Amino acid sequence: MQEVFKKRKEYVERLKKGVDVLIVGGGITGAGVFNTLSSLDLDVALIDANDFAFGTSSRSSKLIHGGLRYLANGQFSVVRDSVRERDFLLENSDIVKREDFFIPLDDFSWKRYTLGLGLWLYSFFSKNIKAKWYSREEIIKKYPYLEKTPQRGGYVYAEGVVDDSRLVIENIMSGKMRNRIAINYAQLVSIGFEGNKARSAVVRDKITGEEFKVNFKVLINSAGPWVGDVFKMMKEKFNEIDELSGMLKLSKGDHIVVKRDLFPPDIAIALRSPIDKRQVFIIPRGEVVIIGTTETYYNGSLEDPRPSEREIEYLIESVKRYINITRQDIINAYSGIRPLFGKGEDLGKISREYRIIENENIINILGGKITTYRTVSKKISKLVMEKFSIRGEPELNFIYKRNVESFKKEFKERYSINDDEMEFAYDIINEDAYYLDDILWRREGYFIFKKDSGLSAIDTCINSMKKVLGYDENRLIEEKKRYIEMIYNNYKV
Repeated sequence: MQEVFKKRKEYVERLKKGVDVLIVGGGITGAGVFNTLSSLDLDVALIDANDFAFGTSSRSSKLIHGGLRYLANGQFSVVRDSVRERDFLLENSDIVKREDFFIPLDDFSWKRYTLGLGLWLYSFFSKNIKAKWYSREEIIKKYPYLEKTPQRGGYVYAEGVVDDSRLVIENIMSGKMRNRIAINYAQLVSIGFEGNKARSAVVRDKITGEEFKVNFKVLINSAGPWVGDVFKMMKEKFNEIDELSGMLKLSKGDHIVVKRDLFPPDIAIALRSPIDKRQVFIIPRGEVVIIGTTETYYNGSLEDPRPSEREIEYLIESVKRYINITRQDIINAYSGIRPLFGKGEDLGKISREYRIIENENIINILGGKITTYRTVSKKISKLVMEKFSIRGEPELNFIYKRNVESFKKEFKERYSINDDEMEFAYDIINEDAYYLDDILWRREGYFIFKKDSGLSAIDTCINSMKKVLGYDENRLIEEKKRYIEMIYNNYKV
């Protein structure tokens, strides 16, 4: 048995002995709760049916932001909390970086008075980041590229940018470094009850096919878009589940990716679409520019959401005043599913505020956003602490530091890994990657942040998988084919 699979088997055997808290869902919320609870004297485990960060938490706009547009809907508490969390993460997290944003005044923007009032309030919530007005001439002087655009001046402020999936991975690995259990590709099959209390779960290891039972004292449902699947396992015990399920709305957000040289200025833009006046972002990130996002109801496959041609054209038309792109310029695209929770049919007006709902010893987390994940994690952890009569205030701390260099000698001796393969081997051995997209998308970020979407790294990555995981040639050929199809079959012209 390969070393990686032996270690996974040990985690499964530990799970079979039971835990205090079982977390279902390895997106940013579940990862944050796992990291926070791992520092307590509790046996905590996290499972995810796919890879960590597979869903919404690797398919976002990669922003840590306050949600300026939510002010128009009167969601002041959401904006206030988000702005304060953004500022905290910018000051205290190495993975969150500051990015300046320009909101132009043009024929489709908010009026200058409205925009100024909104940004004044937005800036009021922040101690450090204040919006500033620039005339057209001042903007052109700072960013000559924008001379060709219809802006008549505008405001410059700042938000945070992040590799969302890496934020998830580092939270989970911090928990694992405290000897807690986190297993990806481990699917919740059913929940066992004693009376109205959930006491066990049947889990299927999707790598080996084995099903096994896990006893627990508290269950945390942080499955994101899949939260409704867990509801189905609960509805016979709790009458209110049907009503909660009806308030769960899935919103698909599409993004397109183009090469960086099509948008040279070193600033992001937040503008309003001339089509429906929704806010759309143009965000330079490394070798590419990310443009998004749309917002449409979604009831398709959660495993493989894809941008539609209609939504791709919407994004192109929405931003062409500021970045002149055509369908042929798109090098990649991706979709994320936002789980929203609330009444009404207008997705834009449903609050981004999270909801925590308890059903006996099951804690359900509904809605929310990546910016406020730390706040949610601490509140959930406080509820868990009360159930176990643990005093104090929960804290979320990173103790995991990615350090490929310190493993080079070991990897060369044990697996004959060369320098080009080293980072990929590290992803497999130390960060639980089993498939090409686990590595090139969610560990390394190549799928979105590289102008070739990681195509040039495939063969090197395949060699690492062969040496470390022991996959045979047919399996590796299938992996390569699947990754390439993710790009070309879905998004290319």
